[in-house]
This record gives sequence, C-alpha cells and structure tokens, in this order.
Amino acid sequence: MSHITVSTPPTVEPLNLQEVKDYLRLEDASDERVLTALIETARMFCEEYTGRALMTQTITMMLDGVDELADPLWEGWKTGPYLNHYKNYINIGKSPVQSITHVKTYDDEDNATTFASSKYYSDLNRDPARVVLRKGETFPTTLRVADAIEVQYVAGYSNANLVPAPLKVGMLQHIAYLYEQRGDMGDYLQTRELPPSIKMLYAPFVIHRGMGGSTLMAIG
Repeated sequence: MSHITVSTPPTVEPLNLQEVKDYLRLEDASDERVLTALIETARMFCEEYTGRALMTQTITMMLDGVDELADPLWEGWKTGPYLNHYKNYINIGKSPVQSITHVKTYDDEDNATTFASSKYYSDLNRDPARVVLRKGETFPTTLRVADAIEVQYVAGYSNANLVPAPLKVGMLQHIAYLYEQRGDMGDYLQTRELPPSIKMLYAPFVIHRGMGGSTLMAIG
C-alpha cells in the first residue's frame, strides 16, 4: 500500500483569473473570490482524475514495501527452493516528474536511512516515472511493516504554458459547471456526475495504475 502527500503545494495555478473570467464572459470582479476557489478545486480534481501534477509541487510518497512480482503459472509438480521475486523498481505516484529529491528507508526503530542515489536510476521519461535499481543493487529488506520507504520528488509542468491544452479546457468547463451549479441540488442525480465532455478531454491523459487506485475510483 502507498499514500502520497503534497509537501510543498504549487505556488501558481494552470489558469489565471482573467482566463476564467473571459471563458465565463464576466466583466466585473464581484465573484473573483469564488472563482479563485473554483480554479484550485478544478485543478485538484484534474490531478486526482488523471494521476498528474499540473504545476510544480513537491510530493512525498510512502510505501509499505516493494511488491513481489507475479510468479509464473506452473503446471504439475516442481521441486526446488521457494524463491521470492521482487520488483527492481518503484512507480512514482504523480506525473510528470521533474526530479527525485531522495529515497529513504525506515527500520523497526523508525530510524531513517537515505538510499544512495548511485544505487538507482531515475527513469523520468515515462508515465508513470520510476526509481529503478541499477545492476547488482537491492532494496533493503529489514524494514518496518508500514511506511517503510519514502520517495520525495518534484512533479508538475514547470509553467502553465506547458500544461496540455485539453486539460486546461477541461478545467475551464469544470469551473463553468461548478459556477453555474452553485447550491443547485434540484436534480442531484445530474449534479453529482461530471459532464461527459470533461471526461473525454481528460481521458487521453489518465495514468492507469490498477483497479484499486484512487485514480480509477475517481473516474466514475
């Protein structure tokens, strides 16, 4: 199991107030406080839905351990020692990853040890990014039973211009939807669903991590 926390949140949003006001065709400043909250809400939803970090932020990911690889199916009886096969990599929780800050492990006395960066390769050119062991290296095994491995990394697009346009358009549509539905619960079955056009815009950018992940649970 794993969980991630945002240690340092983004200092800017992928959309600014003027962009949102232009999209909503608003000319005055009366609702700017509401729009500011909606921009952050739409960005956080987009991040959860797609498994991405939209703007530069520092994230800390905690793992209970490194999962075993699936053993191949055997037919009939086999003789020989039982061997555990462990992954030689760790998937990073959010993309795109700019850099790995550190990898730490914790023993049963809760002592932290920094895992030397010379022992792993930062595979940042894929989604999701990975921490991959170099040849001959292994992850420590004498670790505590929970939150045993900490990976801290910097993720997100370095500036708003690099955020894919479909994600920004989806956010604008989501903000418009939230702005128009303020307190409107007349048809709650409709208001609890994300408009299909937004899902279509986000779909190509979703990073699938498995049926138990919160990313897929959010798709609805």
